[in-house]
Amino acid sequence: MNIEQLKYMVEIARTGSLKEAAENLHITLPALSQSIKNLEKELNISIFHRSRRGSVPTEEGHKLVEKANSVLQKLQEFMEEAEAYTNTMNGEMKIATYPGPMEILVNLISDIKREYPNIKASIYENSTEHIIEKVLEGEVDVGFITYTEKEEKKYRNLVFKKLLDGHMVVAVNKNSPLAQNKLITAEMLIDQPIVLYNDVYINEFMKGFSSLPFDILFTTNNVDTIRHTLENNTAINIGFDYAFKTDAGLSRSDKYVVINFASPHYKTYSFGYFYNANNGLSRILREFLKRIHRTIKDSGVHG
Repeated sequence: MNIEQLKYMVEIARTGSLKEAAENLHITLPALSQSIKNLEKELNISIFHRSRRGSVPTEEGHKLVEKANSVLQKLQEFMEEAEAYTNTMNGEMKIATYPGPMEILVNLISDIKREYPNIKASIYENSTEHIIEKVLEGEVDVGFITYTEKEEKKYRNLVFKKLLDGHMVVAVNKNSPLAQNKLITAEMLIDQPIVLYNDVYINEFMKGFSSLPFDILFTTNNVDTIRHTLENNTAINIGFDYAFKTDAGLSRSDKYVVINFASPHYKTYSFGYFYNANNGLSRILREFLKRIHRTIKDSGVHG
């Protein structure tokens, strides 16, 4: 018996499916099945009832799953206790983010590195779907993204923590005729050249206007390109309001204004971070995320 097998038991019991548990644990279905069979053989009992409907713990299995949960929790407490005995934090932080909070994250990482020079940190910028993929694959510890309840229900092995509520807005040059409006309607966007950040939520949002003759000039993953386009009055931009509050390049320019959409296109999204529940969080990551919450709160940035 090993720790991994305890994790496997808990995940199968939680999902009720060997296939789903294997996907969440990022191992093959045959490997997971064989590991549980080996454990059952070692213990000489059946832990799960298997059928076409799924895998359900036996009476003995229920009790063992509860014990496994307790053991894993105690193991986590043990690791945290051991880490607390040293004044020097170490380890590695691998973070991925939507472009908006990049400057905030970089500044926080710099502060932590000054306090704890032994840690290693890496951070990269990408779109929502790529960040989710990287966290699921274990290549990234924590991802900062835009999300909705759909993602929370779809990725049950991911833990989502909201930092802000936000919504879609239109950014236009101050010299644009659109700048005089308090709200933007769909009809106002007709024949307007538009530049978009390449993100799954922005793309989904734009599908709501698919019946109108839109002029999508281009999509990009470069925020500076979007800023230059707005400042030169080459196009308008549709994106998340908190990107214009937290992104260094976007928030410091005074050459354009941000306008809310009129109903029914005023839609709320969540911005926050997530991590893989199967992997947990190291001490340095917990400290980093605690500072993120404090920084967002102190900055006065709200949805």
